[in-house]
Amino acid sequence: MRGFLEDGYAATSLERIAAQAGVSKRTLYARFRDKPALFAAAVAALVARWSARYPEPVAAMPDLAAALTEAGRQMLDVGLSAEGLALFRLVVAEGSRVPNLAGILAKAGAGVGIERVAAVLAAHGAAEPVVLAEQFQRLVLTGPQLRALGLGAPLDEAGRTAWLRSCVGVMLAATHANARPI
Repeated sequence: MRGFLEDGYAATSLERIAAQAGVSKRTLYARFRDKPALFAAAVAALVARWSARYPEPVAAMPDLAAALTEAGRQMLDVGLSAEGLALFRLVVAEGSRVPNLAGILAKAGAGVGIERVAAVLAAHGAAEPVVLAEQFQRLVLTGPQLRALGLGAPLDEAGRTAWLRSCVGVMLAATHANARPI
C-alpha cells in the first residue's frame, strides 16, 4: 500500500511493489490478476488494520448519541490519519483517470464505516439507515479532511470535538425527522 500512497496509483508499478515485497512479479501475478485487484486487496488490508483498532461494535451501545459520537470519532481518527489523508488524496487525484478506483475504496474502505453507522441507526429504529449513515460519514469527514489538506485551518482536538458534537446533533435531528421514509 505504501507505494500507492506515496506515489499514486498510476505511478506505482507492479515491478516496484514486487521489489518492495521481496517477491518476483510472477509471484505477484499468481496472487493478484491485475493492478486493480492488488489495490483492492491493499485497501482491504488497510481497512482491516484500522477496524482492528475498534473491536467493540458501536451498534451495541444503548444510547444513540453516544454510539454516533464514538463512530464519528473513529471516522475522524482514521480519515485524518496520515494514511487516511493519503488515500483520500489518491482517490481525488486519480479517480477520474482510474474509474474503478473510487469504487474499490467505497466498497472496501468507506463501506465499512457506513455499515457500522447503519447498524447503529437501524438498532435505534431509524428509517433509511444506510442513506443516513452515508450522509453522516460525509458530514463528519468532508470538512475536516479538506481542512487537513490545506483548504482551511486544520482542526485541533477541541475543534474536532466541537465539529463532531455538531454533526451528531444534526444526525439526531435527522433521525427524529426521518421517522418514516420520505
